Amino acid sequence: MSSKYSSLTIDLPSLDPPGTKRKLHRPFALTNPRPRYDQVAGYLRAAEPFDVLPRTLIPTRRITFKPPIMHYGWMAPQDFLLDYARSHKLTRQWGRKLIDAECIIRAVETIGKKCRGKVDDDGLVSLQITLIGPDREREKAVISIYTNFDLNRRNLPSEDTIERLRQAFGLEEPPKWYLDRFSWRWSYW
Repeated sequence: MSSKYSSLTIDLPSLDPPGTKRKLHRPFALTNPRPRYDQVAGYLRAAEPFDVLPRTLIPTRRITFKPPIMHYGWMAPQDFLLDYARSHKLTRQWGRKLIDAECIIRAVETIGKKCRGKVDDDGLVSLQITLIGPDREREKAVISIYTNFDLNRRNLPSEDTIERLRQAFGLEEPPKWYLDRFSWRWSYW
């Protein structure tokens, strides 16, 4: 990462190079009026996550609006995470059996800690929900390493840590950028 932590000079392999401009479709593009969900739902179901984050989606106070939250990570392999939770006895807590979603969250947290990634306390390595992809609920969970709002942090996971996480989660492809379920459009600061 560069010595200056400006949205204009941040240089990571997961970002467009500084100075790059890319034309974006709503809801990624800042438009007036802001789109309603029903106006972009079809596009989001067919959209693919970004391999590299467009510079436009890096937050900056230089403009009045903040971009949608984008999560850098992978689609959660839910069957793998449930098996992991069962084999590591993460299915019970305080004497009660946990539901599948709770087991998956505990598996993500445990794997994150084992890979020495910062977990939840710092807002890094967590399970989030995305709008990108088909409307099948089991395929909408994302293991988020960090977000576009975390890019100025000095403690982002290194490329080695990200690679360890990828292997620990049993994934083959590199992480990508997914749109957040709740903060999916541009809004006022």
